[in-house]
Amino acid sequence: MEIRLITVREDFEKAYNILNQKEYPLSFYEYSLKHENYQINNGPKLIGVFEADECLGTISYKVALCPYIGKILEIREIYQTNIKSYKAMMDFLDQLARDEDCLAIKICKNQAERMDQSIFDRMENFLKKIIH
Repeated sequence: MEIRLITVREDFEKAYNILNQKEYPLSFYEYSLKHENYQINNGPKLIGVFEADECLGTISYKVALCPYIGKILEIREIYQTNIKSYKAMMDFLDQLARDEDCLAIKICKNQAERMDQSIFDRMENFLKKIIH
């Protein structure tokens, strides 16, 4: 199993395909835009668990500053296809917190917030819900 930061379109597509797209509020465009611009707007980063070039799970995280504790690793979304990938992701969280110099880990319930949408994005979501 390989765990890596998702930065290329092909990996974004593999990660997006494991989501329940009928219930997930973001389109593929929004999903990739949300995670690929993390350097510019301090947005969340996306890490994927891959095996045989197939995505088995993802972690969307962000480092937040707390005036009392210091850096906190905020886990925004976790998705997995099986218990093996979930276990690998949970084991990786400690290493990730150490690498980011965080003193605490905060796991939020899946927070796939909607972004400001254009009419085209809304139309894509509408058509996606009709098709599925």
